[in-house]
Amino acid sequence: MAPSRTDRQSRKAASSEKPPRPPNAWILYRTARLKQIRSYQKEGQPPLKQADISRTIGDMWKAEPDHVRKQFEKEAEIAKAKHAEQYPNYKYKP
Repeated sequence: MAPSRTDRQSRKAASSEKPPRPPNAWILYRTARLKQIRSYQKEGQPPLKQADISRTIGDMWKAEPDHVRKQFEKEAEIAKAKHAEQYPNYKYKP
């Protein structure tokens, strides 16, 4: 039997109390490029699908030179350190 709607909602509420995971280099890159892509989108155009956006940004990530990727990896390390300060007892639990 599938979980009821209230079961899913209560599980979701409980999971929202968990601290978020620190962003990795890919997440930081995707966030930056998503803002860029949205700024190019013309008003009145239908919104792009997230799957298409992720595919496009994934191709962009693969094509980036090492120095750009390393920049985002450094940003991810900084974000991870800030996250560790904010949530000192954090341990990833899926």
